[in-house]
Amino acid sequence: MARIRSSGNLTTEQRLASLLRDAGLAGWRRHFRVAGRPDFAWRSVKVAVFVDGCFWHGHGHDCGRNLSPRTNVEAWAEKIRRTKERDRKATQRLRQAGWTVVRVWECQLAKDPKRCLDRIRGALPDASDPRSRSLSLLTL
Repeated sequence: MARIRSSGNLTTEQRLASLLRDAGLAGWRRHFRVAGRPDFAWRSVKVAVFVDGCFWHGHGHDCGRNLSPRTNVEAWAEKIRRTKERDRKATQRLRQAGWTVVRVWECQLAKDPKRCLDRIRGALPDASDPRSRSLSLLTL
């Protein structure tokens, strides 16, 4: 497991960052230091977005990609179980602190990026709301 390295998150975080920019959604920061280290956070309005890889976060059988490990199955199952538990706790802690949490699966981002953006937009306050000054560049 230690020899498996990330390929730069081209299909997940970088893809979503590009989509957010193209959609004119502004004010987010990457890897903000709060519970769970969300991939994207709008600190002033307390919205956290996580982009979860289907294999690493245990979505495999639900998304139709058949990402079940073929070797060292027990070790991978335990690793994925711990990751899911960590995700659940991070979401819970953020919500208790007043954050809105959006989790996007890697496969959802690939299949329907517009729907993912719509979910994020739905979590953000209305751009015409005077309380959302940090989102003044938000164009819906």
